[in-house]
Amino acid sequence: MEKVVYTKEPEDSEIKAWFSVMMRHLDDGLRRVRDIVVSAMGMIVLAPFFLLVVMMIRRDSPGPIFYKGHRVGKNGRIFKILKFRTMYEHPASFNGARVTAKDDPRITPFGRILRDTKLNELPQLWNVFVGDMSLVGPRPEDPEIASHWPEDIRREILSVRPGITSPASVLYRNEEEMLQSRNVMDRYLWDILPSKLRLDQLYVRNRSLWTDFDVLFWTAVVLLPRLKNYVVPEHLLYWGPLARFLNRYLVWFFVDFLVAFVAVGFAGVLRRLSGPLDLGIELSIGIAFIIAFMFSMINALTGINRVEWSNAGAAEAMDLAVSTGLVTLILFLVNLFLPGGTLLPPIVLVVTGMFAYIGFVATRYRNRLVSNLVTRWLQARGERVKTLGERVLIIGAGQTARFGIWLLRNGDLARAFTPIGLIDDNPRKIGALVDGLPVIARTDKIPTLVKQHDVGLILFAISDIRPEHSERILALCRQTDARLILMPEVLDSLKAHFPTGEQSREELAEKVLRNTLYDRLTGVYNRQHFLRLLDRETQRARRYRNSLSLIIMSVDYAWPNEATRSAAITAQILKAVSERALRDIREIDAIGRLEEKIFGILLPETSIEGANLVAERLQVRLGSAPVWTDRGPLGVEVVMGVACLDGSQDQESVFERAYQAMKIAADTRPL
Repeated sequence: MEKVVYTKEPEDSEIKAWFSVMMRHLDDGLRRVRDIVVSAMGMIVLAPFFLLVVMMIRRDSPGPIFYKGHRVGKNGRIFKILKFRTMYEHPASFNGARVTAKDDPRITPFGRILRDTKLNELPQLWNVFVGDMSLVGPRPEDPEIASHWPEDIRREILSVRPGITSPASVLYRNEEEMLQSRNVMDRYLWDILPSKLRLDQLYVRNRSLWTDFDVLFWTAVVLLPRLKNYVVPEHLLYWGPLARFLNRYLVWFFVDFLVAFVAVGFAGVLRRLSGPLDLGIELSIGIAFIIAFMFSMINALTGINRVEWSNAGAAEAMDLAVSTGLVTLILFLVNLFLPGGTLLPPIVLVVTGMFAYIGFVATRYRNRLVSNLVTRWLQARGERVKTLGERVLIIGAGQTARFGIWLLRNGDLARAFTPIGLIDDNPRKIGALVDGLPVIARTDKIPTLVKQHDVGLILFAISDIRPEHSERILALCRQTDARLILMPEVLDSLKAHFPTGEQSREELAEKVLRNTLYDRLTGVYNRQHFLRLLDRETQRARRYRNSLSLIIMSVDYAWPNEATRSAAITAQILKAVSERALRDIREIDAIGRLEEKIFGILLPETSIEGANLVAERLQVRLGSAPVWTDRGPLGVEVVMGVACLDGSQDQESVFERAYQAMKIAADTRPL
């Protein structure tokens, strides 16, 4: 039988990936040219100032002019960073902490001035010129500290060149004032470093040439003496004034200019079919420029340019119609009342406005135009009575969030709920409009916004998110009194019932499982997420040489031998036990449901002695009082096994040893 070979056509995702790679290479090339030009000009212009600093360092203390320290660069390559020396040339300067506090005695008097003004960093222009660094990028870290970064974070941050300045260095420009020399390393590793790594990740994901100029702008601003204490909004570091102006105004101005020019051309052609018309190329360009300029101005005044068009609904198309109609009306009246008579036939301006509107909508909506117009038309049928309902805060600004907005705006839900806005960590979406709702802040502002706007319901609407990030956001939600609804579980469960094929069925099922962090019955972590937490805490315990203990707990209850166990009663028992256990553990501890009647309790920074005390207390607390069920009070039987990480054991060993200890305890308990 002849073998048939099927060739696969390139998918949209593959084309997008190829285009993304090409754009990244182009961005890297332009960035490198910028770095060479700016660093060379900077060293030439600052040469006299460098000589003055050299003389001052010579007078301040004996030793070399420059400090050359090892740092981790792109792809993990080690290089020597260049700075003006700010410390005494003593053995203590080399053997002390890797980071520096404000009151560090190793710093010289003139070195303090250099560090406060950040002038000690200027020699890094040479590192930029030779390609070790870039003007903007994550600040290079000491190899010893960088070796403790989580592997996924390390890989992402080190995928780009480190920089002289970065969003993290702007926000933590007073880092030395936040540290005390007596506990400098602990404070840096536990409080500052995780936040800086998160900021560096955001920069790598959202960086561009224009956002780099924004970072340079904010760096210059905060270095001014009068603005030293100014707190730069975090999202503006990744999507600042320059990038916003380019993407929301300048780009759309040129797009609108081209659309308006084509609209004038079409209107002129149609007019020529019914009568003579000689506009001329100069007049056509002038009219197109006026329409584009006026349209851009109207958009700026009405806020249309702030719309996130990739997620815009049909309502924004009506806003475009009003804006275009207003511009057309102004041009119509100006043309009608010109001193020398009308310059153009009025019908030409009307047709120009119609074609311009079609072009404006088409360029902004593209393939989503038809479906969104139909959706909005159906929504617009009939008058809806607007009422003040329960205030809703939506977390996320993607497809799942738009689905949630649609649910809240249709049918009886429209009267019961009032969405106040969306929350998203993507800095490019802050201030944008999604289906008419503003993206008002980042997720770390959730407790403040709930209190400020008296929010009663939080709609969690982020589908593609890492478990630890989801847990951080959900923890913020739980700090409030608002109810919480997880939209991904609803949406993904619906999709799972309508797969397009066997592969789609498996992908949807996997997505449902991945997005579900908690056990539906007990409210504690499910097995998958609990094991991920165990792995993360195991790595942390090794990194900082802390203790880590694990308790495996089996739950059972007395039941008549003749009767069949009821699943409903079992569910009530397990839910009550998990609630009791949650009340009796610390905030840093974690509990998860591993099997039907088996739970795991993770105890970070806890020795084996402490874990045994916790296990004994839990055993007494859980078994001392019966659980009230539909069949009356039932006694609970709890069996526990404890294991501790001693530095030589891995995660699987800790889990297996605790599990085995639980089995031994179950086999040896009295009948």
